[in-house]
Amino acid sequence: MNKLFYFLTIVLLPSLFNVLTFSQESFTLNISLKFPMDFESDALINNLKIAGAELSYVYEISIFGGDYSATISSTSTVLSLEVSQQGLYEISASVMVGKDTYFKGVATATVDYSSLTQDIEILLKPVMSKMLITLDINDVDELKGKRILITSKDSSRVVFNELLDVSIFPLMIDITPGSYKVDIVAENNVTSNSTKALLSTTELKIQPGRFYPLMVSFKKETLTLSKNLAKVSKLIAFDINTREVIFEREGKYKLSKSLSINGKNNSSWSNVLFPGICDLYLVFEDGEITSISYEENFPSRVRVLLSSKQTSVGGLLSSGFEQVAVKPHQDYLLFVFDNTYYQVMKIQSGCVVRFQNSSEGLSVETADGIIGPFQKSSRFYIRPLSKDSSIEIAEKGKNKYSGTFEIIIDNNGRLSIINDLSIEEYLKSVVSSEMPSTYHPEALKAQAVASRTYTLSKILSDRRYARLGANIDDSTNFQAYNFQKPNEKASKAVMETEGEILVYRGKPAETFYFAVSGGYLMDPADVFTSKIIYLTPKIMSFGTEMPLSLDDEMALLNFLKNWNFSLLRDLGFPEAINGYFRWKVEYSPEELLRILKSLKGVTTLNLANAEILKSKYKPTELLTDFVNLILKPRLSSETANTNITKVENDFFEIMSTLPEIQVQVSTTQQFQDISQESIQHYGDFSDIQQERIINVYVTRRTPGKYVKEVIVETNKGLYKISDEQVLKLFSPQGKKVVLRNGIVRSDFSSLPSSFFTVDVVKNDYGYAEKVVLYGGGFGHGIGMSQVAVNFLAKDYGWDYITILSFFYPGTVLSKVY
Repeated sequence: MNKLFYFLTIVLLPSLFNVLTFSQESFTLNISLKFPMDFESDALINNLKIAGAELSYVYEISIFGGDYSATISSTSTVLSLEVSQQGLYEISASVMVGKDTYFKGVATATVDYSSLTQDIEILLKPVMSKMLITLDINDVDELKGKRILITSKDSSRVVFNELLDVSIFPLMIDITPGSYKVDIVAENNVTSNSTKALLSTTELKIQPGRFYPLMVSFKKETLTLSKNLAKVSKLIAFDINTREVIFEREGKYKLSKSLSINGKNNSSWSNVLFPGICDLYLVFEDGEITSISYEENFPSRVRVLLSSKQTSVGGLLSSGFEQVAVKPHQDYLLFVFDNTYYQVMKIQSGCVVRFQNSSEGLSVETADGIIGPFQKSSRFYIRPLSKDSSIEIAEKGKNKYSGTFEIIIDNNGRLSIINDLSIEEYLKSVVSSEMPSTYHPEALKAQAVASRTYTLSKILSDRRYARLGANIDDSTNFQAYNFQKPNEKASKAVMETEGEILVYRGKPAETFYFAVSGGYLMDPADVFTSKIIYLTPKIMSFGTEMPLSLDDEMALLNFLKNWNFSLLRDLGFPEAINGYFRWKVEYSPEELLRILKSLKGVTTLNLANAEILKSKYKPTELLTDFVNLILKPRLSSETANTNITKVENDFFEIMSTLPEIQVQVSTTQQFQDISQESIQHYGDFSDIQQERIINVYVTRRTPGKYVKEVIVETNKGLYKISDEQVLKLFSPQGKKVVLRNGIVRSDFSSLPSSFFTVDVVKNDYGYAEKVVLYGGGFGHGIGMSQVAVNFLAKDYGWDYITILSFFYPGTVLSKVY
C-alpha cells in the first residue's frame, strides 16, 4: 500500500499537474514603458507636452523562430497582451508624434509554463539626430580663439562646446531632438554674456532621426554659419547603383535624383565625379545631397588598387588579400573611419602592423597586442609624417610604396589596398616598370608624357573601381606600377616633363602604347570599338620612299615571313632588330582539328566554296598542288615520253576551269550564293574514314589588320571561325613561340599579337602537314611603339615632342598642373 501511494505521489500527480497546466491556452504579458531619466529627455518630453503634441505608442511583438507577429497602437504607456505560444518574444516600442518617432526601446521575454504572467519593462531611449559640423577656411590662424557652442533653448544648457580646430573637425555628433541655438564666440569671452563675444549665431529645430549639416565659414574676415551646407575633404568612393557616395572624413551619403554638379543638372553624375576629388561643397535637402560644387582642375593625384594576384603577363587576377602586413620606413599615423574619423595609433618606423578580417570585424595586430574589432564597413588610412616616407607591404614583395594607403573589405570579405599618391611619384615607378632604363632619355620623356596622359584620361573616364575607391589598378590592364624600383633616368624624365600631357579638344588624349609592332600600327576601333581620329592604322616604316602594300593575304604572308633583319632595316623598319618584330608558332593539323571541334559558334559552309577560296585568297595554292600532285609524279616517272608542254597546258587548263570572282562582292555573300558544284580533285587521295585539314584561309581582317575570321578546309567540310574563337583556335598554350632572334618561349597563354597570317605546309597528297602562324609585334599594336620610340630617338635624333606628334598626330602638348 505504501509503495502504491509513493508511486501515485511521485509519478502520477506531476503528470496530472502537467496535463492540467498545459490546458492553459494563453499567457499574459504586462508591458510598461520607462522614459530615460536624463536632462535632455525630460526637456524633450516637457516640450512635447507644452506644445500639445499627442503622443502615440506603437508596440511590435514577434516570436523568434515562429510565425507570430503583431503591431498594436495605443495611447497608453502600459499594455496587457495575451499570447498563446511558448518561446522567446521580442517586444519593441516606439513613442511617436505623427510620423516622427521620438523614443524607441526593445526588450525580450521567454514565455513558458513556469510563469503564466510576466511583467516586462521597456527602457526607452530618445531617437537621436546627426549633426555634421564642417569648416570652410582659408587660413588656420583665422580660427584661433574661436569656439562653437550649442545651447538648448528649452533649458539654456550647453550641450556642445568645442574649439574650432582643423585637427578635430569635421565632427559628426548625436543630438537630441529639440530647439537649439548655435553660437560662434571668442575664446576669452566664453563665459561672458557680453554681445561682443558673439561672432555669429543661428537657430536649429531638430527633428528626430534626421540629418543636419552645419558649415562654419571664415572668408574675408567674415564668419558665417550656414545650414544644410558642408565642405568635405575628399570624395573617396561611390556606388553607381545605390547612388551612395563616401567622403574621407565625413562618411557615406546618398545623392538626390535631382542632383546638380557645378550648377548643371546631371543625370549621368558617375561620368563626372571620380574618386579623389578634393574640397567639395555640398547642399543637402532631407538628408540627401542635391548639389555638389568643386573646382574643376586636372587631378594631380591618383588612387591605385593594388593586385594580390597577376597573370603571367602582369594582368590583374585578384585584388583581395587574406591579410595585410605593412612595415613602414619612417613614422606613419593610422586613422580609421568607424562612424567617425579619428586617430588610432602612431606606427613607428620598422614596426610591422597586420590588418585582419574575422567574424567579429576588422582588427589591427601590433607587437603590443590587438586593437579592435572595428566595424566591417570601416576604412583604415595609413598616412606618412614626412614626404620621403615609404612602406613595404609583405604581400607585395620588397618594393617600397610612397603616398597614403587605405584598407577596406571587398565584396568577398577580403582586404583591398588602395595607394593614394601624386601622379608624378606614381609615374616614376610606371616609367621604370614600362620602359628599360637603357632607353634614350627622349624616349623616356615620351613615355612619361604618354603615361601621364593615359593616367589622367583613366581617372576622368574609368569607373570600374569606383565602388572600392580606386581610379586604376597596378597591373598591365592599365600600366605596370612598381614592377621595378624607380630608376634615376626614368625619374629624371618624369621631372623634366612634370604636368605635361597630350590634349585633344580640351581633354586628355587616348595615349595607348605597347611594346613593339610588327611593322604596322593597328586601328583602335579593332579593340575599343570606337574610332579615335588621331590614331590611324599605318605602316611603321621610316626613312625610305619604297612603297609597300599590305592589302592582300599574299602580301601579308610575304611580309610576315620575311625574317631578314638587314633587308627589313633597309626598308625602314627600325624595330626589326627586336626579337618580337617577327615570331611564329607551329600547329599539327590534328590538334587544330581537335580544338576546332570543341569551339562554339563555328559555321559550316558548303564544300563547293573550296575552289572560290583558292582563287581569291591563295592563287599560288593551285601551282603548289599542280607541282606536288601532277608535275612531281610525272617527272619521277620512268616514262621517257613526258611532254613538258603538255604539263604546262594541264596547269593552264586547271586555271581556266575556276569560277570567275567579282572582287567587290563580300566573301560571305560569295559563300552563300555559290551554286552546288563538286570539288575537283587532283587524283584520288581523299580518305573518307578520317577527316583531315587541307587548308586554312584568313578570310576577314579588321581595318587595322587584326585577324577577324578564318575558314578551315577539310576533306569533309568547310568551317568558318570568327572573332574571339579565332584566338582560341590558335591558342599557344604550352606551345613553342619562336622569335626572330632565335629565342623560344613556351609561357604564352595568348598570341603575342593579333597581327599574323597563316601558312599551310602540305604533304604530297594535298593534306596539311603542319600549320604555321607567322606574326609580328608584341602587344595590342595601337598608339606608340616603345621599341620604335627608342630607335627614333637614338638613330633618327627625334626629341620627345617630335616622337609624340608622330604617334599621336593632331594632339597638343600642354602643361596642366
